[in-house]
Amino acid sequence: MNNNSNLFVLFIIIIKLTIMHTSKVSKRLASGKRLGPLAALLSLTGCAPAPSIVLFGAAFPDWLLCTGAGVAGMILLHVVSVRRKKTQWLQPAAVVYPCVTALIAMLTWLLVFPH
Repeated sequence: MNNNSNLFVLFIIIIKLTIMHTSKVSKRLASGKRLGPLAALLSLTGCAPAPSIVLFGAAFPDWLLCTGAGVAGMILLHVVSVRRKKTQWLQPAAVVYPCVTALIAMLTWLLVFPH
């Protein structure tokens, strides 16, 4: 068997298992045995509003402000490292800059916003 036929057989097996599992779940739901917990679980969705801050009359989500703080912090770190000629500390830039930006954004969220 070549690679394509192996993939085809695997695809057919996955489809058969999915159909078998789906029919078992639908039979269980049709019998009504699991509707109580499912209804309770679905009723709990969206109990709290999204965390946001009112800024200049508009509500901004917390993550957006944290991302902005992360980008601003990374720009500040870049400017300081260029002025002190320590840019080799931030290499490879394609990996380090997004990671430090995410780190600053997450630290902002942990330190500034109540949980």
